[in-house]
Amino acid sequence: MEESSDIMQSSVSTTRPRISRKKIFTTLEGYAYLAPTLIILSIFVFAPIVSSFQMSLTRVAPFGNATRDVGFENYENLITDKGYHEVIKTTLLFALGTVPMGIILAVILAIALSYPLKRLSWFYRLLIFMPIVISSAVTGVLFRWIYHPVVGYQNYALSLLGIDGPNWLNDSDWALVSVAIAVIWRQIGFNTIIALAGVQNIDGVYYDAAKVDGANLWHRIRHITLPLLSPTLFFLMVINIINSLQVFGEIDVLTQGSLPTRTMLYNIYDDAFRGTPVRGFASAQAYLLFLLIVLLSFLQFRFVGRKVHYK
Repeated sequence: MEESSDIMQSSVSTTRPRISRKKIFTTLEGYAYLAPTLIILSIFVFAPIVSSFQMSLTRVAPFGNATRDVGFENYENLITDKGYHEVIKTTLLFALGTVPMGIILAVILAIALSYPLKRLSWFYRLLIFMPIVISSAVTGVLFRWIYHPVVGYQNYALSLLGIDGPNWLNDSDWALVSVAIAVIWRQIGFNTIIALAGVQNIDGVYYDAAKVDGANLWHRIRHITLPLLSPTLFFLMVINIINSLQVFGEIDVLTQGSLPTRTMLYNIYDDAFRGTPVRGFASAQAYLLFLLIVLLSFLQFRFVGRKVHYK
C-alpha cells in the first residue's frame, strides 16, 4: 500500500505543470517594461481619480486645509440645483449642435475628395486637415477676431448682403452657436480624414455593379457608401460626443464661460479654481460628467451599435 501511494504521489507530481525559470524571467521582464508606464499612470491618472472621488465626499475650506466629511451631500445638492440643470441642458444642446453637423460636413467633404475632387485630393486634404493641428486656444483667438462686432469679417460679410450682424459672443441667442461653429471648424479635419479612410476602404466592385444596373451618383452614395460607412460613422459619433462634452478652450477664450455657454466642464473649472473655490463640489461635478459620458456611450453601443453594418 505504501508503495502504491508513493507511486500515485510521484505520478501526480510528474503530471503537475512546473513553471520554468525562463518563463518566470520572461514574465518579470514584461512587467519591467510596463513598469515606467504603470508608474506614470498610477501617479497622474489612477491616484488623482481616487483622491478626486474622496474629495467629492468632503467639504473643503476655501482658504485652508480643513475638510469635513459630508457623504453624498455634494451630489444631492447638484441633483436638486436648478442652476446646474441649466448647465447640463447647455452641455447637451452644445453636443447636439456640434456632433451631427460636424459628421455630416465631414462625410460630404470625404465623398467630394473621393469623387469630384479626386485629382487634387492631396491638396484639399491638407487644407481641410490644417485646423486640427491648431490648439483650441488659438482657435478661440482666431474666431474672437472673426466675430468682432466692429472689425470682424463675419459681420462685414453680412453687411455686404445688407444684413446687420449680431454681437455674436455677447448675444445670448448666438453665443452658443458661435462657439459651436468654432469647435466644428477645428474638428472638421479629423472627422474628414477618418470618413475619407472609410470611404476609400469600400470595395469598388459594389460601385461597378451599381453602375451596370444604371444607378446614378446619388443612388450609389445612398445605397452603397452610407451603409458600408456605418462603422466609421458610429466611431465618429462616439468620439465626437465625448469630445463635445469636454470642450473648454474655445469657451474660455470666446465667452469666458458666460451663462449661455457654460457647460459642465467649464463649471467644474469655475468652481474649482476661480473665485472662492469649492473643490469638493467641483469633484462631484467631475464624477457626474464622467457618469454622463459613460451613460451616453452605453446608449450608443446599446441602440445605435446594433444598426452598424460590418462586412
